[in-house]
Amino acid sequence: MNKYAHFEQNRTSVETGVFLALFWGLGYTFLYVPNVEFILFVAFLSGVFLGWTRGLFVALVGEGVFSIANPMGSGLAYPPMLIAQLLSFGIIASVGYGFRPILRKNKNKKKSLIVIMGLTGFLLTFLYDSLTSLAFPLASGFKGAQIWAVYLSGLPFYGIHILSNTLIFSLLGSFLIQFVDKKYPHYLREET
Repeated sequence: MNKYAHFEQNRTSVETGVFLALFWGLGYTFLYVPNVEFILFVAFLSGVFLGWTRGLFVALVGEGVFSIANPMGSGLAYPPMLIAQLLSFGIIASVGYGFRPILRKNKNKKKSLIVIMGLTGFLLTFLYDSLTSLAFPLASGFKGAQIWAVYLSGLPFYGIHILSNTLIFSLLGSFLIQFVDKKYPHYLREET
């Protein structure tokens, strides 16, 4: 038995706690800044750096608490929205985990990494905005044109949200991937 096994267990617990603290700290800090948030980014990075199980845990627990204890309105007030949020964040963390080989392959190619991360931020934010925007009309029994009217009415919000996350993912994401790889290479190491 490895005499340092308990240190490894403590390290993984601390890392998970740090990501949850980062999730909630950034979530509540930017709560009153319209269309700008970092929690999708943190959920994605939790999948990248912590792996699938812990990344999913951070994304689901982080979003669950953030949505339910949100001073702008609790997610418990409208369960279909909460379900859409949790589903989105589960997908986002899973995509982060799935992107590990791509990020590992491109970690030393700054321009490629910026493009990959920016496109990832764009698509994940679009997915999140689509799922959460469709939760209301679908759960309310709206039909065809009504669903599209509700969905399209949010386009200005989605546009700004998608743009801000595309920039966050491309600029901050590419920087963090390279920084973590240099200082803590074990986070992007291939799993055995």
